[in-house]
Amino acid sequence: MSQRIIAVDDSDIAQDFIRATLADIGFEDVVGFIDPREALRAMEKGDAVADLILMDIMMPEIDGIELCARVRGLKEWSDVPIIMLTSRTDMDSLSEAFLAGANDYVTKPFNRIELQARMRSCLRLKSELDRRRSGEAKSRRLRRNLSAAQGIVNLIGSKAGFEANLLALPRKVHEQVGLVVFKIDGEHSKADFSPIEWEQMKSQVASLLGQVKIKAQDMFAHWEDDLFCLAMLDASPDLMQQCAEQFIKALTSSHDAMRKDWKNRPTSISACLVPPGKSSLANSLAKGIQGAEKAGRSRQTGAVILMSNNENSQQ
Repeated sequence: MSQRIIAVDDSDIAQDFIRATLADIGFEDVVGFIDPREALRAMEKGDAVADLILMDIMMPEIDGIELCARVRGLKEWSDVPIIMLTSRTDMDSLSEAFLAGANDYVTKPFNRIELQARMRSCLRLKSELDRRRSGEAKSRRLRRNLSAAQGIVNLIGSKAGFEANLLALPRKVHEQVGLVVFKIDGEHSKADFSPIEWEQMKSQVASLLGQVKIKAQDMFAHWEDDLFCLAMLDASPDLMQQCAEQFIKALTSSHDAMRKDWKNRPTSISACLVPPGKSSLANSLAKGIQGAEKAGRSRQTGAVILMSNNENSQQ
């Protein structure tokens, strides 16, 4: 594999074990840091690059939680997946780690297959997000007014909060989480709006979607750009389908609420359902994003597609 991995752990023995384990599962490009301060300096100066970070929680001077938060504050590292390495004695620190920006965790001594699955899921999600961002870079440079986009966060919650709440759930609950990813229909959508109008339109869409009633245990948030995510606990595919259709109807039946000069460009959303299963949450999100994009490009507006959910299913 070509991905570079950074391992931050203050134990020489742990570093050797991590390097040997990663080599065994195909990750040969590994950079280790014994001192977390040295790792942070290398990232701040641009002397280090990586596709994923493995980070111990219990370290001197700067523990893994503080280091994770400081790494997330660096623009170039804000989306690099971070997997925490934790012993069973410091499991209580995980909620703080997720709030600091961690993506996942494995317990020491970690199982090789489990570690491989966690890393693969995080790398797959990162790859999918990078692909989307590369296609959106040009339009981002044209945006001159982001106030409307900031309003989306105030209406229905942010990607960061959604991820933190989702991954802070106990591990045993993860297999009970179903995900619905919504996408504004049509590849032509942005071309129909100026950059400012596009942000304003997304805020109106978010406002309408935010009015749909969901169970108190479920979570709904704006993911990024034209994507929205819904997490449902203990939901069957049929129930997820019904809920997705309610969101779609909330938008298509509310065109009168949209600005008058937009009514000749009716807006709709499509959805991808990823029911509860054995796949990790990061893997499920990647599947949902891919499926939502496929549904959003279809000729049928308001399309709903269902993805299988297991670790070995094809993307």
